[in-house]
Amino acid sequence: MTSADESITDHDAIKETIGNYFDGLRLADRSRLEAAFAVEYAHMKGYVKNKQGQLVESSRPMNEVIDEWVARDPNPDLKGSIVSINIYSDIAAQATFDFNGIYTDAFQLAKINGQWKIMNKFYIDQ
Repeated sequence: MTSADESITDHDAIKETIGNYFDGLRLADRSRLEAAFAVEYAHMKGYVKNKQGQLVESSRPMNEVIDEWVARDPNPDLKGSIVSINIYSDIAAQATFDFNGIYTDAFQLAKINGQWKIMNKFYIDQ
């Protein structure tokens, strides 16, 4: 287990990682996105609405997703907020993020070489 001081530090570091994800997405900034994700291991999975409005499953490697995100025009007006962070080990955590009220993201994070990285992103199109 971590001490109270380490928990605060880990909590802040996880907030920074999620901030890199969101700012990277909003600003089409590859370096921030790659700072947020364990790119070589991470995947994005979830449910997205198809053209008929039905939820369908999706699973993609994060390197492909990041390529797509940075090819988009920046959208600095997007809003998002961290809903929860649960640190359940000194190297593992999970967090929930509200993305503009459109998506709910659930992140699984791992501390790799002393830095918190998103290993998986699961999302639901609201």
